[in-house]
Amino acid sequence: MSRPTPKPVRKDAVQNRAALLQAARIVLSEQGLDAPLDLIAEKAGVGRGTLYRHFADRTELALAVLEADVADLGRRTAEQGDDPAAFFWFLDRLAEDMIRNAGLAGLVRNVRSPDALTPLRQSLMEAGAASLKRAQAAGLVREDLRPMDIRLIATLLGAGFQGADAAERQAVSLRTRAIVLDGLKPRGDGR
Repeated sequence: MSRPTPKPVRKDAVQNRAALLQAARIVLSEQGLDAPLDLIAEKAGVGRGTLYRHFADRTELALAVLEADVADLGRRTAEQGDDPAAFFWFLDRLAEDMIRNAGLAGLVRNVRSPDALTPLRQSLMEAGAASLKRAQAAGLVREDLRPMDIRLIATLLGAGFQGADAAERQAVSLRTRAIVLDGLKPRGDGR
């Protein structure tokens, strides 16, 4: 039995989705997760109905923003080429994205369905996996790290932001990065 061919996505639908993601990225970073959805639709130049055709609710929209940011980070990391230090570049950009998206961190912590986070987690691992492998091959990063560990690193990089102002988020992020980078160094004892 053959499956029906999926309908092609209309060009305006693709453009509307991209506009909604960009508007949501701006509005949610400025006003947090409780920002009015009408404001996001207005900033995107679409109606509220268009917003809801693309995203069932606020959580789905915010997760889509995070997924798009991670996918973009993966593309930019790939553009670093074969540089074995690209993994550290990836981690710095990831930390910066997490500072910018700190208002969405509560969403990730409070998502009721763990399956809702699966695409975001998978994208995160894929975004850094190739650069991690190159850093390991060059002896810059410990051998026992796996792409799944990128999720753990991301969790550490985003910790401590709740209730923090921009300056404190920056300070916490810098200190966390220093600790994480130290933990990534190859060990001399083979562990």
